[in-house]
Amino acid sequence: MFADFDPLDLKPGQMVSDWRIVRRIGSGGYAVVYEVERDGERFALKVACQTERSIDPRQTDARARREVACLQQLNHRNIIRMLTSGRWPGARSGFYYIVLDFVDGYTLARWVERTHPTPHEVVVLFLKLFDALEHMHAKKVLHRDLSLRNIMVTKDGEPVIIDFGAADYATAEDLTDGPLPPGTPRNRSPEAQRFWDENRLKHGARYTFQATDDIFALGANLYDVLTAPTPERSERRPVLNSMLLIPPTPHRATKGRVPAELGAYAMKLIHRDLEVRPATAKDARRLLADMERYEGADWREIPIHPASSQLQPEPPEAEPLPIGARQPEGPQVPIPSHPLPVQVGPADAAPVPAPVQVAPAPADAAPVPSAAGAGAQHSARRAWLRPVFVGPLALSVCAAVVAASLLHGPAQPEPPPVARSTSAEESPASSPLAEKPTSRPERLASPLPTQKEASPSVMLPDNSPTLTNGVPNSQQVQRVSARRALIKKCAALVASVAWLEAGCTGVQTRPDPEPCPEEAVKAMRELDWAVGSHGPFILLDVTKGSAEEAREQPLTVWKDGPVTGALIRAEGKAPAGMRIDGHLWTTGDRIYGRYLRAHLPGGRTVPICLELADGRDLGLPKQEGSKPDHTVGDKVSDTEAVKQWR
Repeated sequence: MFADFDPLDLKPGQMVSDWRIVRRIGSGGYAVVYEVERDGERFALKVACQTERSIDPRQTDARARREVACLQQLNHRNIIRMLTSGRWPGARSGFYYIVLDFVDGYTLARWVERTHPTPHEVVVLFLKLFDALEHMHAKKVLHRDLSLRNIMVTKDGEPVIIDFGAADYATAEDLTDGPLPPGTPRNRSPEAQRFWDENRLKHGARYTFQATDDIFALGANLYDVLTAPTPERSERRPVLNSMLLIPPTPHRATKGRVPAELGAYAMKLIHRDLEVRPATAKDARRLLADMERYEGADWREIPIHPASSQLQPEPPEAEPLPIGARQPEGPQVPIPSHPLPVQVGPADAAPVPAPVQVAPAPADAAPVPSAAGAGAQHSARRAWLRPVFVGPLALSVCAAVVAASLLHGPAQPEPPPVARSTSAEESPASSPLAEKPTSRPERLASPLPTQKEASPSVMLPDNSPTLTNGVPNSQQVQRVSARRALIKKCAALVASVAWLEAGCTGVQTRPDPEPCPEEAVKAMRELDWAVGSHGPFILLDVTKGSAEEAREQPLTVWKDGPVTGALIRAEGKAPAGMRIDGHLWTTGDRIYGRYLRAHLPGGRTVPICLELADGRDLGLPKQEGSKPDHTVGDKVSDTEAVKQWR
């Protein structure tokens, strides 16, 4: 009956009811999305069907109907609007489709990269998002997947919450088989993550998603906007939903470019203690409202991220990056299978339709930023000296190479002037990099370089002498292309070094020194551990084998991330085999580890402060065979029970 209708491969010009297909945008767990037009207007058409990534095809129609039910209850300028829904080609048994507004803009992450927002602009944007979330929760609708890709920003600067494919409402039936609902692992609240850790193997366990989970997710987006110059491409963002590790404040992570008040607000939204976080979206918006009125260059003139930190080759405007070219974001921890959302727009400046459904969120379980401790002063000095010498060296080498490539090129005659006309579309004001989608007046020039200023300045004009009598000279073109490529590489290196020296949290390799919680010190004393000196002898991670196996094979490969260790022998009142939870950092000069929680007999857990130690040296040495992303080290180690992390 539907032989001529393949929802996964509709062609431009083909009709779906009254909607003409313009292009396919993307597909996900339960739907494929197209740009369509009718009466000269653009819309987004979402067709529910079994895609190549479908996980629960029996729920395809049910999820589409739930999305429609949620959208029918909402009416807010910052929430995507549904126009209609239906079935095609058969009115009773055809494929379910949804028609929504077409959002002409960027994902939230792309907006950060393209517009270089100031703190004030971020405040204005998130005030509108929390207002939309308040409206949503008042209608008993939970989004459940507020991610960087599910929030769009129009070219006029208006945020729009999209993709309600994972949404839920008060009286909806349960469509999820696993313990957690579909969503972005990075943005899960600490309580949701704890539920997963404790119930992932329990059949029938279901987490009750709350409004506070949506608030945490929006807070996680704010944190990433404030701390990551390229939020979707940053590889080493710190974990946000851990009950053990606290991420650096945005003020510290950006070396003060984020005002302390705004940084403290973001940390409140993602606090591990539910009682500290705002209970409602209205409370969250109220706490942010005062900052909209703040004046001063640090709030309204200086961008949060230096333009040099965002330099990266981008596809030309005429060739938007295809959906398939994006790097999917993986889970931080094993998360139960669920339908993947659909990405409904190109990653670049092309207009992006509203109903975005995206892949799961990034696996960015990055180590917490750090500084060298007192116990490793020599290592700290080496780590400090490295960028001091590498930066000027990189700049000098690049300058020499570029100068040589330019000076040794063949001399070119001065070309005759070429008359050119500049259309409105070619003017700088119309380029995406020049766009500033905000509702405030033009600001004063920033003392920091813009993205255009930070780009290579040696560029050949369109009427370049590489053209001879209007015909390209192939050898000249090749030489110019090679020089351009070399210049671009050097510029990228210079920008990377500048960002490194400016203070990039991703390159730090150890957690900061800080006091140990009093509760942990008290708990260790109750265990009869010698606080301030030698601690238990431990197996670093029980998943790497037992202590007996470690005698036969003492070395293994370590990576940054959480670990669960165990005491090899009894220490004070703690029995042998007692489990301890911690985190390893392996990208520095040594392997550093902190253990923050102990599982006592009987099921009780207490905080602790144990650091890996090798004699008097903090951390463990890397063994022969270590290389980037492949750190070889011992499976067992001594520890220190400390009052102060060092």
